[in-house]
Amino acid sequence: MKRISVFILFIGIIWASCSDDKQEDHGLHFELVDSLMVDMLEPLYLDDYSSEQRMFLLKGNKSRQPLLVDIEGRVIREFDVVNEGPDGVGSNGAFGYKFLGKDRFVAQGFYTSYFIYDLKGKQIKAVPFNSEGLYRMMLYKTRTTFHPFIKEGQAMMVGEEPNSYNPAEISFKKSGADFYNHARVIYGYNLDTEENRLLESFPPEWEPRANNRFVGESFPLMDFNKQKMEMAVLPRVGTQLFLYDYAGSDPVYKGMVELTHRHRPNEAPAVSPEEEGRISDYPNFSDIRYAGDYILIQFFTQIPADINREIQAQAGDQYYSSPEFKEAQKRYIKPYYIVVKEGKQIGTIDQVPVHGTLNFVDDEGNIYFNDNISPEIERDYNLFYKLRIKG
Repeated sequence: MKRISVFILFIGIIWASCSDDKQEDHGLHFELVDSLMVDMLEPLYLDDYSSEQRMFLLKGNKSRQPLLVDIEGRVIREFDVVNEGPDGVGSNGAFGYKFLGKDRFVAQGFYTSYFIYDLKGKQIKAVPFNSEGLYRMMLYKTRTTFHPFIKEGQAMMVGEEPNSYNPAEISFKKSGADFYNHARVIYGYNLDTEENRLLESFPPEWEPRANNRFVGESFPLMDFNKQKMEMAVLPRVGTQLFLYDYAGSDPVYKGMVELTHRHRPNEAPAVSPEEEGRISDYPNFSDIRYAGDYILIQFFTQIPADINREIQAQAGDQYYSSPEFKEAQKRYIKPYYIVVKEGKQIGTIDQVPVHGTLNFVDDEGNIYFNDNISPEIERDYNLFYKLRIKG
């Protein structure tokens, strides 16, 4: 892996905050420790890392083809699976790729199946997609929403699937806050038996649900730690993180962590179901990752609602491509991080010392920022900065 000896003080598409407003954070910060360089022209995303194989799984930005890469950045194998052939996932490609144990990986097909492959690219089986139907599309490039693992010899998976319920039957527009009592978008899926179980997605202890307040559809985020067999569930709205022990057949509630940051309100604003989709400057949580002993939570500050409305009124339907909107994005939209350890928040991180966007965190606590999609300097190879939380 290529050693990086200097810090670069920018961050990808979004600029890191340089605010002087301090809060107690136990001296937490990101430290640049290394980088992964892959000699390919097509911009890449990092989907997974196997500590057993010491290999990475990456995918092409446009091709969606997966790559097996070693820790030195050498491409070991390019898998030809984005096709309609017997070993293909279909011509639309896959949302992402994740290791399953030490000798297989799973591809999440484009609303078709989960495909299990060996590390030579031979398709072992296709498992039916575990959704109720196709009602909405949520596409991520820098994160995957499924987490395969082996439990008691069986191939299992947990993840987020917003198509797990029919919005005509479970509708926030009809039921308001009662929606949270019925909607399930987090699942546990047995890839061997094909048994799918929908799991609690909006915990009863979550403040808006407990107080019967509607704060938006707000699909939760989740992550899974295979070493601890622990699942973290994070409603995007509010200030609570929920932890579950998933060592048994069902997740068992372990506790809740209160999250605070000076740039997030202590209470999520209630909204009318008819107002869902309105212009809002509430900073929803955008990502959650297990990072070794830590849990890292990301959110972005937003363009103030009155400024956003003014830009839209002046620029019309194509406001998002206007110079005024792009300047407002640069000025107001900034990433911030909350750090949790041993069931409590221990601080925040407000600055990122590299250019790029959060892409991946491995089981060892290494945090990879992707500087390939909008690089600071044009180049003919891919670069992932490797950071760790220090404090």
